[in-house]
Amino acid sequence: MKKLIIAIMMIAIVATSVLAFAGCGNTSSNLIGFDTDLAKAVAEELGVEVKFQEISWDAKETELASKNIDLIWNGLTISADRIEAFEISSPYLYNKQVAVIRKADKSKYTNVETIANGKVTYENGSAGASLAEEKNFPDQIGVQSQMMAITEVLSGTSDVAILDSVLANFYVNSDASYSSLMVVDIDAPAEQYGIAARKKDVGTIDKINTALRALAENGKLEEIANKYGLTSELCLDEIKAYESKWDTLTAEQKSGWEYIQNNGKFVVGYTLYAPIAYTE
Repeated sequence: MKKLIIAIMMIAIVATSVLAFAGCGNTSSNLIGFDTDLAKAVAEELGVEVKFQEISWDAKETELASKNIDLIWNGLTISADRIEAFEISSPYLYNKQVAVIRKADKSKYTNVETIANGKVTYENGSAGASLAEEKNFPDQIGVQSQMMAITEVLSGTSDVAILDSVLANFYVNSDASYSSLMVVDIDAPAEQYGIAARKKDVGTIDKINTALRALAENGKLEEIANKYGLTSELCLDEIKAYESKWDTLTAEQKSGWEYIQNNGKFVVGYTLYAPIAYTE
């Protein structure tokens, strides 16, 4: 019984630490983060407001289709399936999937093969979930967010979390609460983040891409990236290469942007995790 009580107390302490760092339970009014700051800068460039709506990552497609949000802008990995399902912006940030383990298990989990011997956790609907399912790890479980996945490892209820390198490196290297953890490179392929709109909403993505290019050219994009230590992850070549297609678009393709203009804002769907979207 004493061991059970101690275990519960440890999990509660870990959860409190994670909530404090990630800002869970706070409103979007005090959100910061690379994607958050970039969305604000893009909105300013385009002459509209931005509203942030917290969502469940596993329900992002439904949130977008129902017009509860206008954009999924939260470390969305570009994939063939997502290109088919959404209109997606130019790539703006590089990422890859990595494993986070406890330092005490350093000799036990060294690569993707040995990770298969542990209990693996990932965020439902994420690139980490796709990798875990592809590798068919014998003992794997999906949770609601990447923060929950890393907490599972921190509390000892899971051995391995498959996470975005952007998130994993930020937490493991930037907060003493995670000093018992380490990042393991599992030779996952390089990924790129993109911003998703509803399918056929070409006009909105054209406006987003055009604004991203303007921010890259005037130095604002690098200024935001530098603030969060992500300068080397920027996809500057892809962003600067974009040429606007607005004048060639049909009325239907422009209608999504006109909907946003009429509302005076675009609504961004996000989940909480640093350095993408979080509160101090």
